[in-house]
Amino acid sequence: MLPAVTPQFVKNKKVLLRLDLDVPIENGRVVDDFRLHAGLETLDLCLIHAASVVIFGHLGRPDGKDPNFSVKPIVEWFEKTFAHVDLPEGKLHILENTRFEKGEEDCDLEYAKQLASLGDVYINEAFAAYHPASSTTVVPTLLAHAAGLNFAKEVTTILELRSNPKKPQIAIIGGAKVEDKYESAIALSKICDLVLVGGLLVKNIKEQGLEVPKNMILATLNHSGLDLSESSAETFIDMIAHSKQVIWAGPVGKYEVEEGAKFTRKIAEAIINSKVNSIIGGGDTTAALGEYLDKFSFVSTGGGAMLELLSKGTLPTVEVLK
Repeated sequence: MLPAVTPQFVKNKKVLLRLDLDVPIENGRVVDDFRLHAGLETLDLCLIHAASVVIFGHLGRPDGKDPNFSVKPIVEWFEKTFAHVDLPEGKLHILENTRFEKGEEDCDLEYAKQLASLGDVYINEAFAAYHPASSTTVVPTLLAHAAGLNFAKEVTTILELRSNPKKPQIAIIGGAKVEDKYESAIALSKICDLVLVGGLLVKNIKEQGLEVPKNMILATLNHSGLDLSESSAETFIDMIAHSKQVIWAGPVGKYEVEEGAKFTRKIAEAIINSKVNSIIGGGDTTAALGEYLDKFSFVSTGGGAMLELLSKGTLPTVEVLK
């Protein structure tokens, strides 16, 4: 069990709160705030009991200090969220994108010390940010630390699914990038009865001639390559009907356009209607399935983190909090 934050842990302390700020922004506005909402329970606890709270995190992959990746829209989101809350001056502060600093992704100790100097205690409430970085795996070695309430819940839930799976168990993996999903899909093929793969990931696996285990089914795509074919969608839905547990990370089509969203929605409906135990995760997944989110058994803020934890049983960001 991870030590989760308590009122006593933050009481009268300056808190460094690593939140998941990596959310979609369009025209200077947050368009999917699921990850931000996931951190509010921990933030509220800190605002009630701590002396002050410094929020920090990364947004996208800026190459240097690209102003298009500024956290300004996220600051505005928090200002609106707490518009009716009377916070004392200096109680809440939000730092600029940590990836504006080269030391962040380099796990630079000096940068981590700069961050650590801003607080007394550290809390990680950014489950999706699981790769080693100064703000996630170095700062907690310098301060007393704890997991955020949602972070601890995600880890506990996913590890329970890993150790006590309901069988038959299937995984549905979508998306486009081989480097993001293929290794996890292979790992899941060893613990799941079937792994169903959709999206452009299918095309990329085939083009690169990558190994496909016997229990991994690569979908066929529709004529434009934006979605599943009718026959593959029927196969996926039939497999769901015969399963007891479904793990899903990544839309199976280009959900941002109508032509590519059809079967992602139909698969969601099939999972919900079948009443199987379901865990879904990932920014694109939650963005594509916004209207359905409250109908799944569990929704994770991180697709890659969820798959990594399911397949390996731990994460660098989990290990450092133990």
